[in-house]
Amino acid sequence: MISQIKQEFFGGWQPFEVVWLLLFIAAQIVVYYFYPDSVLAMIAGISGIICNVFIGKGKISNYVFGLIFAYSYFYVSLGANYLGEMNTTLYVYIPAQFIGYFLWKQNMQQDKSSEAVITKSLSVKGWLGLVAFIAIGTLLLAQALKAAGGSSTLLDGLTTIIVVAAQVLMLLRYREQWILWIVLNILAIKLWAENPSMYVMYGAYLLNAIYGYYNWTKLQK
Repeated sequence: MISQIKQEFFGGWQPFEVVWLLLFIAAQIVVYYFYPDSVLAMIAGISGIICNVFIGKGKISNYVFGLIFAYSYFYVSLGANYLGEMNTTLYVYIPAQFIGYFLWKQNMQQDKSSEAVITKSLSVKGWLGLVAFIAIGTLLLAQALKAAGGSSTLLDGLTTIIVVAAQVLMLLRYREQWILWIVLNILAIKLWAENPSMYVMYGAYLLNAIYGYYNWTKLQK
């Protein structure tokens, strides 16, 4: 058991990946030092970064850090009155951590140095369905958020729908999730422009999403 845990958390890392992860974590700590606005925001930032880097590596342990991120991010979103982000966290992020663990557990490939998830690619039909879901879902959700008195309803609605779509693709192990995460992170940087911890977190997510797509393409091959 101990050897398996050690292999899961420390096996299969390249030196630059370790440096990459430590730099992201350090950036969150530095931001909190200079802008100590919220301890929860810093916790969400650090756990979210670790979770995303582990997803990029295809490690199932990402769901441990994902659960920490989901609970802390919920309260940060609540404080900012981002109703879409808050409800997405409550009804998508948190349940997805449990569902994703069991779905991934059944589809892991064994490697000499590490264990990574088996990945897939979307078909043309899948892409058409995905685009239609995002377009229609954003319009409907933006109206609902506006009626509920939310802030930045169109952007909040768009990021919420993209999160739902990307999360489903992640649970089903499609590499195209990373394209959605790239788009989401660019939008989220704008959404959280006034919160340094969230701004840095999503900046780190953006860089990791680009690498994640590259690494999942290798995993598929």
